Amino acid sequence: MFADAHRRLDRALASVCERLATPALVIDLQAVRHNIAAVAARAPGRWRPHIKTVKQARILEELFAANVCTSKCATLPELELLVATAARTGHRPDIVFAYPLYKQAFRGLAGFLGDPQVDLQVLADAPKHLAALDHWTAALIDAGELPREFCLRVALDVDLGMHRTGTPPCGWHTGLRALELRHTQIVGLHGYDGHLHWEDRFEAHQGYDALCELARALPQNLRGSALELCTSGTHSYVHALSHKGLNEGPWTHSISPGTVVLSDRRSHRAATDLGLRQAAFVASRVISTDGHARLTLDAGSKGIAPDCPPPTCTILGWPNLRPGGPSEEHLPVTVGSQPAPGFGELVWLVPEHVCTTVNLYRHAVVIDGERYVGLSEIAAAGHPVWSNPSTA
Repeated sequence: MFADAHRRLDRALASVCERLATPALVIDLQAVRHNIAAVAARAPGRWRPHIKTVKQARILEELFAANVCTSKCATLPELELLVATAARTGHRPDIVFAYPLYKQAFRGLAGFLGDPQVDLQVLADAPKHLAALDHWTAALIDAGELPREFCLRVALDVDLGMHRTGTPPCGWHTGLRALELRHTQIVGLHGYDGHLHWEDRFEAHQGYDALCELARALPQNLRGSALELCTSGTHSYVHALSHKGLNEGPWTHSISPGTVVLSDRRSHRAATDLGLRQAAFVASRVISTDGHARLTLDAGSKGIAPDCPPPTCTILGWPNLRPGGPSEEHLPVTVGSQPAPGFGELVWLVPEHVCTTVNLYRHAVVIDGERYVGLSEIAAAGHPVWSNPSTA
């Protein structure tokens, strides 16, 4: 996957290398297009990518161009970016806001909920949260911010063993019986199994069995006419695609890997399965060296994969270099044998985790194969201060 990548990157950025400040995020659009096509072919009509990985309009444009109009997001800036990019490119987005919303955050979605050009689902974390969403929707309707006939589309967040958010299937079975919803309709089940990996098919299928059972048992008065079951990120999608119940039930099924658009080190099993190309790199320079056994790069935890234990990256073209534990601005590297890059020399890194790496940057340097094409704003990085910016 990384063969000769450093040489191709050198050629692509030869015209701007001398003025490139590092660390810098570099994205190859040619590889992005290849990866999008590979995933779409593997799961035709069933891919709902989480855009927390990319966070930028330039790559969303590639998804829309490939007719991938379904997606997930987790922050208000990601939602704003999705809606704006879809409108500009003439597409209608179908979005799951895959994060439990408290009252103030839900209030920030009011303008999007009432937009007839946006299909938007929100997650209900638990039966009490579902009832609260119905109540908050009624308040927006009473305030005239949503039309009287508005009905909130909700996906139930089902905890399949990750124990991060959501309610186990048994809790939903019990809790739904007592609910009466006026302005809310259940249109999906969201069963994210991010705790599972490539080898955990048995455990994954147990969770999918429970998800399908819950889908069949949903009270008819609470659910819509069509139901979507959304599962699986980059490390477990293959199990969902092989599950008979998800594939053959009276519902649609989607998987939601986002990392696959750019790829990274820890997604190597998915990369092999799909034939992905590495699309995201970090350019870094040597800022210190003892000339023998140690050098230091400028891509510390504020430059690459801040959530990962070492090694946080692979150094392309230098198999004798072993990255150690980073500090904020420094990445110490052990030199196993000579030769090694010298002071100020540019090297290319592949992140262990690309999602958190992208979020560190305000812009990405964009290439298309071996051609530099400009910059791309990471418009959805970080978090806003206000849930409703117009009232700030």
